[in-house]
Amino acid sequence: MPENPTSKLEVPPTPQAEIREDYVHDRQVIIAPGRNRRPHDTVNPNFEATASSATPAKDVFSTENLRGVKALLTVGGQKSWRIKVIKNIFPVVTPENPKAYGYQEVVVETPKYGVELSTLPEEHIADLLRVYGKRMRQLQRDKKIRYILIFKNNGGSAGASINHAHSQIFASQYVPPHIITRRERAEEYRIQHNRDYYSDLLIGEENGPRWIASGKHVCALAPYASLYNYEAWIMPWRRVDNIGLLSDGEIKEMAHYLKTILMKVGELHLPYNYYLHQVVGDRGEHMYLRVAPRRDVWAGVELGSRLVVNTVPPEEAALFYRPAFTNEPKV
Repeated sequence: MPENPTSKLEVPPTPQAEIREDYVHDRQVIIAPGRNRRPHDTVNPNFEATASSATPAKDVFSTENLRGVKALLTVGGQKSWRIKVIKNIFPVVTPENPKAYGYQEVVVETPKYGVELSTLPEEHIADLLRVYGKRMRQLQRDKKIRYILIFKNNGGSAGASINHAHSQIFASQYVPPHIITRRERAEEYRIQHNRDYYSDLLIGEENGPRWIASGKHVCALAPYASLYNYEAWIMPWRRVDNIGLLSDGEIKEMAHYLKTILMKVGELHLPYNYYLHQVVGDRGEHMYLRVAPRRDVWAGVELGSRLVVNTVPPEEAALFYRPAFTNEPKV
């Protein structure tokens, strides 16, 4: 009988999957690196080429189209602006709707079409973070606003409907339940341990396998129960509850960290989201900017069980990012 040719194939052992839970953030994740080796005969829509720099027939955020639009905030001159904040003309919440009260704004990050945020100078990105802080402080003046979310969708499968670089600010009277749960569990941790959860998180992760980099004001890590491939958090060392309270030194360093991480995500040609949020009036929060690359598609396991399968362990993600920070000054 002829020998079965497949019997001589040496298949390396598949790394074991591991269920991880983050109680405070209410995350349940299956870290399953072996899933990357499964066969595919369909194209993963989340691997995207870099957006074309060719200007479309109608760029909705061009200087010409924004000329008559009232800006809520402008960085630079009216004719030579660098960043502009305008009202979202298709908002899901409005101050006129008592059933869905709030505000939604668009932050146009550059007047140029086809420019990726990661390619802009660090000072430009720092200006963008300052804009977020200024708008957050302004929106807090409305005493009905209880929750503010700042987010960016980059790439079609990350939810972006327009290629011109932009992000959004969502402010609502309604606080999502999972945000309340997170704060309650962080407070529960403080009562049980007489310590702050996020301070312990940074102490426990510093220089460990999921640690990415340490700066004077800011650090970066891949969270233990990462929901997304190559997920990264950028956190100030100092505990502040929102970006509007960061010092200029913290803003500049956060801009450097954000640019560096987004450049690495760009090497993978992946769409991504990033976001940060605030519960207005809750000074116990420790803000962080979460970068969530969108490679894997959530399917039956995730939708049915709410257990997210992540095929890239956060330890591997940290290894991917860390070389970009090897020349950072030691703190």
